[in-house]
Amino acid sequence: MSMANAVTLVIDGAIARLSIERPAQRNAMSHAMWQALGEHLKTIRRSEARALMLSSTGEHFCAGADIAELRSQLADPDALRANAQLVQAVQAELAAMPIPSLALIRGACVGGGVGLAVACDLRFATPDARFALTPTRLGLHYSLADTRRLAAVIGVARAREMLLTAALVDAPVAAAWGLVSRLFDDSEALEREALEQASAWTQASPDALACTKRVLGQLDGSQPTGEAELSAAFLAAFDGPDFREGASAFLEKRSPCFPGKKD
Repeated sequence: MSMANAVTLVIDGAIARLSIERPAQRNAMSHAMWQALGEHLKTIRRSEARALMLSSTGEHFCAGADIAELRSQLADPDALRANAQLVQAVQAELAAMPIPSLALIRGACVGGGVGLAVACDLRFATPDARFALTPTRLGLHYSLADTRRLAAVIGVARAREMLLTAALVDAPVAAAWGLVSRLFDDSEALEREALEQASAWTQASPDALACTKRVLGQLDGSQPTGEAELSAAFLAAFDGPDFREGASAFLEKRSPCFPGKKD
């Protein structure tokens, strides 16, 4: 399997499923894998998918950077910077997706793995999940965008603790902090509940979900849009097809059938 093919995309009906498939390296991400992930996100945007699930094969979610590749890039600062810019761009694209996203986390979730997880809207995990951010041990800084997304999820105080101590955070603590949205007993329950949540999203108003994501991004500073634009979108929804369908379904005591997703 090539590095690019180590990130796969399957769109099953209205659910897009991204999978990191490099278990022998604990799903560490190479430059080619980040490129592939970015291309898959573009494909999802063009599709009719209404929910996104991000998972991995093997025992670990993502151990961060590909160490072998990092070793080869040490003598080439331009390559290192280019890779860092690519990682930033792909994580920003994931965070900005108009459809809701969910990360399924088992085992190690370190470095870029944490970046991917917090770029998703929700994070479901098993008890063996563990999280760490260690840029200070490498003589690096954590980017402003990454830090903003992390703080939006767990607060500035917890982000400070993770980044300044570089300590490993286990699943129960991560759940208490909000880094894990929901904790499940095992992988079977994790998969079942994640699929149930994704399926529920496909039945909701895509316009309402997209606008809710934009409002939350404006509120926490991770995806600023502008208050005037969001206020206009709020008022316009009362004359939109999704509200007409949702209100009619409520009055008629039936399940709503919303039109296609919106960007």
